[in-house]
Amino acid sequence: MTAAGWSVYEPEQDAQGSVWAREREERFAGALAAQAAFGEGRGEEADELRAEVWLSAASSRLVQTVAGRAGLRPCEVLAQLAERIVVGEDGTVSVPHTVLVISEASGAAGSALLDT
Repeated sequence: MTAAGWSVYEPEQDAQGSVWAREREERFAGALAAQAAFGEGRGEEADELRAEVWLSAASSRLVQTVAGRAGLRPCEVLAQLAERIVVGEDGTVSVPHTVLVISEASGAAGSALLDT
């Protein structure tokens, strides 16, 4: 700056610095917009649960077999079972006899009875 004859820094004379500052402000505004959009999405998902489940080998094989027969993914089988959970007055948890709903996207048609 001194070699260019500036006694003090003057942003209007610093073309490259001004470009970088503008780019930084644009990135910051974009990040704020993305954060706001993420926050709105989180509000809609507040009642949803995303879980990673570790099953025993026997339970895992059963879920995979049922999923394969029904044309569903194992997570879809578990989600449908979770939607049908019944909690008794004494606190016992069960899933009554369930008919899995097979999505048209799976290529299978109809439904599959899961005898639980």
